[in-house]
Amino acid sequence: MNASQPDQRSSITIRAARAAVLAVGLAGTALGTLASTLDTRTVYQAEAASLYDTFQDLPSGFVFVKLPTGWRFVGRDLESRTHEVFVDAPTGFVFVKTSEGWRFITPQD
Repeated sequence: MNASQPDQRSSITIRAARAAVLAVGLAGTALGTLASTLDTRTVYQAEAASLYDTFQDLPSGFVFVKLPTGWRFVGRDLESRTHEVFVDAPTGFVFVKTSEGWRFITPQD
């Protein structure tokens, strides 16, 4: 009986390690699916915008994003005429990609 105890302990340790690796992998997959770059569009008439679409005023180059709380200013972008929106669902953080890179949009107070 004493000879089989080390085998049982190593078997239990291996099973626990496998379960831990599986749990970490599943958690990483679940968190990765909650944050995504949305299939949004850049519009040139604010009235045509849906939630998380961007609006660009062509004469000024100003870019805005439509959030559930209303329009938020992103910045000035004279080079690009299309913009991507990234939403992190767990935190509610929103990022908009301009020609200068990703910009964090501060939540409204």
